[in-house]
Amino acid sequence: MKTEQDYKQEFDLEQLVKGLKKEDTRYLSLTKSFKWIMGVLAPFYFMIFVLGMIIDHPEIDKVGFLFFSLGFLAFSLLFNSLHKEYKSVDYGVSTMEMLRKAADRYALWQTKTYLTIIPILLCAIGFSFSAQKGFPFEDLVMRILVGFGSILFFLCCGGFVGYLIWRKRQKPLRDKALELLREMGK
Repeated sequence: MKTEQDYKQEFDLEQLVKGLKKEDTRYLSLTKSFKWIMGVLAPFYFMIFVLGMIIDHPEIDKVGFLFFSLGFLAFSLLFNSLHKEYKSVDYGVSTMEMLRKAADRYALWQTKTYLTIIPILLCAIGFSFSAQKGFPFEDLVMRILVGFGSILFFLCCGGFVGYLIWRKRQKPLRDKALELLREMGK
């Protein structure tokens, strides 16, 4: 005979699976869109770099387009990997395995989080070179450093907003999955 705890656990699991499916579907759609956007921007900025080097005389600000291209290519590869991950989510596996994978998938700090640093830095370097003429300093190195520092500031602000979104949307799902795993482990 089922106890009240068993019914509560089934209801919690049902609610969690519903929330996970909704969030996984949202991420599947986002990663698909972003992988194509970044996949288009990477060759576009590379063409701007090549044409800028051929048509105009080579200048340091043209190098920024190469870094943008590399950054967008890295983002495209990352989003492609994430799209495959969210596309392969299987809710038919055992409950314990499904909960474990969900907790891993929605952890804040994981390999894919650290991998985003590479394209972010490449784009920041690209901005530093491309926008350096817009800063009112005589020294080229100072203009590049100010550009790099300013874009890093805005990227950190964006990272904080991303953290707040994670805290509101994914952390509750992860916490519930971990709670259910602890309860089932008893």
